[in-house]
Amino acid sequence: MTRTVKTGKCIRPCERAFSFLAKANRVRCLNVEHRTGGRFLEKSLSSDMFRRLRTPLLASGGLLAAGALDRALAPKLRAPLTTAAAAGTVGSVHIYQYEICPFCNKVKALLDLYRVPYETTEVNPLTKGEIKAWSGGYRKVPIAKLGDEQVNDSGVISQALLDRMGTAGVLDAKQLAEFRSPKALEWAKWSDEKFAVLLFPNITRSFSESYQAFGYVMSVPHFSMLDKVSNQIIGSFFMWMAQGKIKKKYGIEDERAAVVAGINHWLNEGVGSKPFAGGKQPNFADVCVFGCLKAIDRTDAYKEIMAETAIKPWYDRVEALVQPGNACTSRQ
Repeated sequence: MTRTVKTGKCIRPCERAFSFLAKANRVRCLNVEHRTGGRFLEKSLSSDMFRRLRTPLLASGGLLAAGALDRALAPKLRAPLTTAAAAGTVGSVHIYQYEICPFCNKVKALLDLYRVPYETTEVNPLTKGEIKAWSGGYRKVPIAKLGDEQVNDSGVISQALLDRMGTAGVLDAKQLAEFRSPKALEWAKWSDEKFAVLLFPNITRSFSESYQAFGYVMSVPHFSMLDKVSNQIIGSFFMWMAQGKIKKKYGIEDERAAVVAGINHWLNEGVGSKPFAGGKQPNFADVCVFGCLKAIDRTDAYKEIMAETAIKPWYDRVEALVQPGNACTSRQ
């Protein structure tokens, strides 16, 4: 049984770039679907006061001061579940992925957050050899195998996993409703459709940056040396070449300014004065935005984004709970 959804006419940047790459190499179109201390001073410092302090700091470029204030207000965090508590309750989960795909990282962050064991298989971006024999023609990632059921599209996968967590008692009804509240789903949609598309132009500004982003293929155990070299060199070149087309399609003039603006929008309107968009604990929106940034955390673009915005305290709080990879039992 396969679940999927229509994504409408929206073509994500990496889908278009990889499509260009695939045609050039006479392979089928590649479609990419698209991380404590201190007491939380909630009693002594109101949300309104926090906004009055934090917003001027950001507006005046005081990133260090704003970051210090964020850290002072950071709550004590604890992981929602242990792996042992979640093991066996949801069933087997296998994710077919690209390491730099923000949507794959979203799904993995959800599983890691609730300590649901899963396995991953890296898909060859050029040949799709890991999925083409059984995916029924579906060419995007992530694809999840939930037991014997194939589930396509990160949004559908995430909701299927949350349904199973609810049924298994990993989350009770109230927790589940709060985690995927209408507001959380609204911001999750923003993350998928608005924020994620800004990442591609930021990691492909030059051939060297694109080459760096594709460097993950060199550590995939089951890729041959030919697979590794062809993906990193050819893939990097065509992703770099596609950068201008992606910017034009989405009306992006300055990719770095656009992603900084997106992050500020998320911090000011999505997170606000709270530790997380979900309040004292992350919700689905936190997971989605975190997944986007986690996907590029080995790049220079990521380092610059962290230095140029006030996102790091929020990111560190989410990372402390997610502990990326903690629930992954096998990587291929």
